[in-house]
Amino acid sequence: MSVKDVDYSQNILHPHGMELPSTVPPKNHGHTPAAWFLTIVVALGSLIVGLGMPLNSMVMIGAGVVVVIVGLVGGVVLSLAGKGQARPAKNSSSR
Repeated sequence: MSVKDVDYSQNILHPHGMELPSTVPPKNHGHTPAAWFLTIVVALGSLIVGLGMPLNSMVMIGAGVVVVIVGLVGGVVLSLAGKGQARPAKNSSSR
């Protein structure tokens, strides 16, 4: 088979051509203030818990768990405040 025999106008991955997604994907790839806050605070809390375990310090473990919970709640609050990923508009005609 030579290059001349190949039909480049055909899509070999999908027999009926390309299918576009129903919505446009976000352009920020999740790099939002809400996501950064959540990631950094939960990682810090996990570090505190991880350090508290070999030290056998229940106070340190408890503090780390509290920091993780604060990170989770803060991330949700920031997302609801508009600092998170934009949600696609709901299409009322799909019902």
